[in-house]
Amino acid sequence: MSNKEKFLNLVSEEQSNTLQNLKERKKNRAMLRESQSIAYKVLMRLETLKWTQKRLAEKLEVTPQQVSKIISGKENLTLETLVKLQVVLEIPLLVTCIERAFDEIMKTHKVEVIQDYDIPENITISVKQNSPVVKKISFKQETETYNYFSTAN
Repeated sequence: MSNKEKFLNLVSEEQSNTLQNLKERKKNRAMLRESQSIAYKVLMRLETLKWTQKRLAEKLEVTPQQVSKIISGKENLTLETLVKLQVVLEIPLLVTCIERAFDEIMKTHKVEVIQDYDIPENITISVKQNSPVVKKISFKQETETYNYFSTAN
């Protein structure tokens, strides 16, 4: 397509789908990030358990193709599938907002933690009072409830 044709398309009076397409891409960006994050966690857990994708498919009672879609990081997972994955793999997948808060605290306060999927019953992070940001995060495994509080000074 020549530059003249491109220009004429830009100034055309016909409706363009470009704006709508951009809105859709922006809307899906967050979902894709979460899906990729979940895919990474699933892959890491499979490696730890020394499971194949086929074995995970059997445990989830789905086809190997479905597991392949999950691991691709491009699948829009249902809540039912997410919960099944959490139960079968015994890892938290639905706590990404808490993980982001942990990451922020670790970066802000220069603390390094190696991530482990064995979650204790209670997690508490304390930050010095003179810190620019104070956050309190609590997690209770038995009730599956999460609390996240943030106060900026």
